[in-house]
Amino acid sequence: MRTWIYVAPDERSTKLGYLRAGAVVDRAELPAGTDGCAGGWYRIAPRGYVCVGKGASLALEHQVVAAAVRGPRRGAPAPYHYVMSGSPPPHLYFRLPTREDQARVEGSTLNVHLARAAVAPSSLPLDPVPEFLLAGRDLPKPYGAEEKLHYSVHTGRAKESSAFGLITTFEWTGRRFGLTTELDLIPLDRTRPARLSALRGIVIKDLERDVDLEGPASASDAAPAPASPMASAPPTDRPSEPADELSETVVPSADSPLPPAPPGTDPKIDPALKGAPAFVRAHGASKQRPSASGGGLVDAGLAPFRSGWVLTGRTRGGSKGLLETTDGSWLAEGHLVIAELRKDPQGFARQGKKWIDISIRRQVLVAYEGTRPVFAALISSGRSGMSDPEETDATVRGSFRIHAKHVSTTMDGDDEASEAFDLRDVPYTQYFHEGYALHGAYWHDEFGKARSHGCINLAPADAAWLFEWTEPAVPPEWHGALNIEGGGTLVYVHG
Repeated sequence: MRTWIYVAPDERSTKLGYLRAGAVVDRAELPAGTDGCAGGWYRIAPRGYVCVGKGASLALEHQVVAAAVRGPRRGAPAPYHYVMSGSPPPHLYFRLPTREDQARVEGSTLNVHLARAAVAPSSLPLDPVPEFLLAGRDLPKPYGAEEKLHYSVHTGRAKESSAFGLITTFEWTGRRFGLTTELDLIPLDRTRPARLSALRGIVIKDLERDVDLEGPASASDAAPAPASPMASAPPTDRPSEPADELSETVVPSADSPLPPAPPGTDPKIDPALKGAPAFVRAHGASKQRPSASGGGLVDAGLAPFRSGWVLTGRTRGGSKGLLETTDGSWLAEGHLVIAELRKDPQGFARQGKKWIDISIRRQVLVAYEGTRPVFAALISSGRSGMSDPEETDATVRGSFRIHAKHVSTTMDGDDEASEAFDLRDVPYTQYFHEGYALHGAYWHDEFGKARSHGCINLAPADAAWLFEWTEPAVPPEWHGALNIEGGGTLVYVHG
């Protein structure tokens, strides 16, 4: 499933990252050599070299290219559509099965199952049947994927409690099927769509200084290599599926212009609260705003549960009373979880660099550029809290660097699975220490509570934002990147 990209045309050189089945990248017209690579080493955009052979091809008509309909939706809250297996789990077909094939494989109760499943409409988008499958061809397995025993039209069942990322879904023989990222065909009536959290963190902007209110764009170096299409053991230039809009909540920073303080405001600004991100932790939390007459505060409805705010440092009744936010609302301190503004222990804040602060007790992540917070989100860390991570499901604590990033990757029971033990295509995964990672979670919506096996779970949209902000950058056509010089974004995890 991975075609490695090397810093030099030599498999003994450092790995920069990798391409996944289905990726298409620009390449140099001529190879840079054939040392240890009979097909030749080709420079690709924006940097690095790939060996043409088992894992990559120059042929855009390659069968894996034709079978892989589209790549991930970079920048969307989730790079794929996700489904969770039912019980029993679905069979894995390698070609379009006729209705007779399905009855033979799935048994005599198939019609009863289909009658029951028909009452549950799918929320997944519907595409045409891929031409590759309509031609009667068998789905190939990308280089590096697990090869399973082939039966007549399938390779057995998926594992119990599995989850899948889907490239496309379509109707066939009156039934909805999905094509997984590992090029297996599954009947979707044996699954249920994953319910992704709609939670969004807050992008913090100084409205006078920051003109662009959009989230960060993907950063990658310019490509000096001549443009010539190259297929990596799955690629092809295929239209991308429209990405879901990734719209984080933009909140003014405490340095933005503020309205006059209403009557009754404490005379001094609390420096510990000024600029601090905060999240509503209670249902039914009320908010107040200055009255139109200027006579004080009046009720302004409810502050949504888990909504994010930035505090100005203005208070009424001290730091445990009402706190002003940068949009002019006032919230009770007891209804909030407030991030503590910090400076990292390695001096990144003084140097103006990017770094990430994670509080396990508060279940809050804050991304900084120097001393300025630019993003904040609720998380789910290890469910064992502040216990020993060597003995329990606690998150490791300390200062680390992001050393590997994946648009998506598979995790099993030894990594992160909690409701499922075979989680495919976990989105926007960023490893910072051994098996500990920041990543999106499509299988729960309990952010703000400790519940993982040790990783830092983020709502999908928050994981997508953070993935594009951190280093090392993952170029658009790549599926993963490695940190080769220790320059990955700092991650500081503490209580």
